[in-house]
Amino acid sequence: MQSLEKMDAFRAMVNEVTMTADERLGYRLETAAGTFAVELLRLRESAGTPSFRELAKRTHYSRTALSTAVAGRVLPSLPVTLAFVAACGGDEQEWRKRWQQANRRLDVSAAGILERPVIARPAGSPQAVVDGADPERAGCGFDAVTLDAQKVAISETQLVGQVQLRYSPWGRAAWSRFEGTSGLDHLATTNQVEIHMEIERGDGLTRTVEKQEYIHDYMWSMILLVGPDPVRARVQVLINGRLMGAGETLALSLS
Repeated sequence: MQSLEKMDAFRAMVNEVTMTADERLGYRLETAAGTFAVELLRLRESAGTPSFRELAKRTHYSRTALSTAVAGRVLPSLPVTLAFVAACGGDEQEWRKRWQQANRRLDVSAAGILERPVIARPAGSPQAVVDGADPERAGCGFDAVTLDAQKVAISETQLVGQVQLRYSPWGRAAWSRFEGTSGLDHLATTNQVEIHMEIERGDGLTRTVEKQEYIHDYMWSMILLVGPDPVRARVQVLINGRLMGAGETLALSLS
């Protein structure tokens, strides 16, 4: 019974992420929140695109709270907004006014007075959406969701991160993403830590593998286009050249 409930939950998630842009907006995204998130992302870029881990240190808010603030699904709270702005060198008074305007627009939109425009793919993506492309450079990051996530540990008691199966409904592409813990950050200060990220399609004959030195932030593989075959994300953690931990997500069919 529990496995059936999990499968039903997964089907509901796939139904959500495979909606059209109009349907997704009506289901999970307010116009004002989406516009506000884009403005926050531009501010972050103007500050040199500091990592969410670095922003978390500056603001004393979690990476989850900060990444949610720029996801565009909901309007972040005013305290989170002002902390984000201050960490990126923005004008807090100006952003307080922007937040108040966005909040008023949400109130009006909730009453059904404003229409909700479709958020388009970011213009100027330098890569085509093909097997082996970088998901961010190919423009797949703007609507990406995590379909499954599994823990990665190097012992029974030491968790070092999480492997995530990421999916872009717009690009019909999937990739592997790794998020390390503060414990792995500490290990990386005195050890060489390397992360191997893999996305696999079908029987394993088609896959991409990305090997990078751990950078204390989100890391990801190149993409694979999805079709009738299931896709799975894998991660390996090597410390001083030795394989110390590994994890993989469920193999999911997205067609």
